[in-house]
Amino acid sequence: MRQLSFVPILALALACQPADVPGGAAKAALDEASLLANESFWPYQVALATDGSVGVLIRVEERGVARIDFGRDGLRDVPVADTDLVERANRIRGGALEKMAPNFVLAIGSRLVDSSGPKLAPYAFETAASKPGFLCVFADPEAANFDELAKSLAPLRERHGVETILFPQGRVPDAAVREKLQALGWTVPFVYDHLSEAYTRTLLPAALAVPAVLLQTSEGRVLLESGWRADLTSELAAALDTAAL
Repeated sequence: MRQLSFVPILALALACQPADVPGGAAKAALDEASLLANESFWPYQVALATDGSVGVLIRVEERGVARIDFGRDGLRDVPVADTDLVERANRIRGGALEKMAPNFVLAIGSRLVDSSGPKLAPYAFETAASKPGFLCVFADPEAANFDELAKSLAPLRERHGVETILFPQGRVPDAAVREKLQALGWTVPFVYDHLSEAYTRTLLPAALAVPAVLLQTSEGRVLLESGWRADLTSELAAALDTAAL
């Protein structure tokens, strides 16, 4: 995401509604241990406690680490305790800080292409904002195994409302990606070619080679991540069926 992570705030304000604040400030304050169970209060931006550097929160991970994109200063995994994440989350929860949409939607929602139409067109941000989660697929549309991958994953599209998103690898032109998806009957939204590489680096662990999949909530909490293999579809289906989305 790097510099691409920041979405124009005015446009999003017109497209989204503020997050609900169930219980408001009346309940116990959030802490590091309760962040994963309260992802709806994750702030979009966080700052380092040491120098105030501000970055985009990609996700909070189980090991007490926040994955943060600092733009030109790079992507870093930072202990939650070294940021103001908890403080900002509590401000959102109490209504003092506005949250306009789920974090992942805010970052990606205006950068998707609708592959189902007769020509290239943006995927509606409002539609993305209505999804409880996303199955992110990182694959080269021109690779020999892409047809098999698409056929295997096609039955999972919209399972429990979760949308599939393709992050094309290999610098394939957007028009060619749309044509390929239409030919396969797998007309999932996809990320613009010139943005896909940066998003791939930001979302996937460095050790995970593509093709790969990342199942996550609309806030960015990871439910399953894996390199692609032929028997992965059943595992993804089980994860979707048991996830609390």
